[in-house]
Amino acid sequence: MILIKESLLSVPGDTQVNYRVEVNAEEASVIVLDEVVAVKITLTSPLLRETCEPAPAVKVEDAASGSTDATDADLDFLPREPCLRALADLRHAKWFQARATGLQSCVMVIRILRDLCQRVSSWQSLPQWSLELLVEKVISSAGFPISPGDCLRRIMESLSSGFLINGPGLLDPCEKDPTDALQQLTKQEREDLTVSSQLFLRYIAFRQMFKVLGMDQLPAMKYPIRPWRINRKRRRSSGKAGTSGAEADPADIEETGSDEKVAKKDINPAVSG
Repeated sequence: MILIKESLLSVPGDTQVNYRVEVNAEEASVIVLDEVVAVKITLTSPLLRETCEPAPAVKVEDAASGSTDATDADLDFLPREPCLRALADLRHAKWFQARATGLQSCVMVIRILRDLCQRVSSWQSLPQWSLELLVEKVISSAGFPISPGDCLRRIMESLSSGFLINGPGLLDPCEKDPTDALQQLTKQEREDLTVSSQLFLRYIAFRQMFKVLGMDQLPAMKYPIRPWRINRKRRRSSGKAGTSGAEADPADIEETGSDEKVAKKDINPAVSG
């Protein structure tokens, strides 16, 4: 870790750059701080996921003599848990690039739900990885491209159905063993998410999407669009007036906007004999 710190400090060379490097051995990371930005670099290795063979038996005399050496050797290794979490983050990033990026409306809806997790307290307990996995599953299950509004409605419908409480869970595709991506949620957090999703689903059904997005309602249109009106005339049951059952003369037929042909009315006044 000390060598990494010295290497990072020598990166700018002759360029005057004001930043400092801090080492966090407990998190297996190196933090590069600037006046504006802080970058955290986590160290890991894929060899940590491999099953370790049990250590051979050591005699008591050898253990007593080599206890100091074993302690020094343990200090040279990074903690295991932070390195495993960094490996999981790498797998999640590769999965997102391969599966979620190419889906229509997926990235847009994830951004909307991230904002929702920051605004609504009941959504703050939902992990980011579980959120991305849920959105990808909902969009893929549709079978055809859907708009962001329809995708958001389907997500609220799936959460409102209660699968967080009594469902089978959300399978994590980045783990070797079957793992529920929502196992961190408590029972109360699952119930709060379900109730909040049902409320948002009602807002969407009653055309109040602005409440879900946390924005002001759009003003009403100044000139509302009226439906196109077509003047339709009633078809006469007979031909000319005064004749029953007779066919109308083609010259007395006029066309209407509905592609129907009706007989003209006889507007000539009756001549008394």
